[in-house]
Amino acid sequence: MKYKGFFVKITEDNNLIRDNKEKCKGFIIEVFTDESKKYEIDIFSAAVGFEIRNNSIDEAEEFAKDYIDCEEKEYRKMLDEFGM
Repeated sequence: MKYKGFFVKITEDNNLIRDNKEKCKGFIIEVFTDESKKYEIDIFSAAVGFEIRNNSIDEAEEFAKDYIDCEEKEYRKMLDEFGM
């Protein structure tokens, strides 16, 4: 998925750990500078019952967009520092 000039890879993961130490279903979300996915600038996760309500790619994509919206200023700063 491409969002605000960043490339986002979303991968299903059934072994996310949260506060209760139990394994949760959800997604690993990676943010890259470009389509080649050579430079990763962030990685985070979204677990069902914590960051997202259901185990759907649509929920994961919306969470990723919201997260990127919050971190966009920092991402842009990183790109400037790396000369990209």
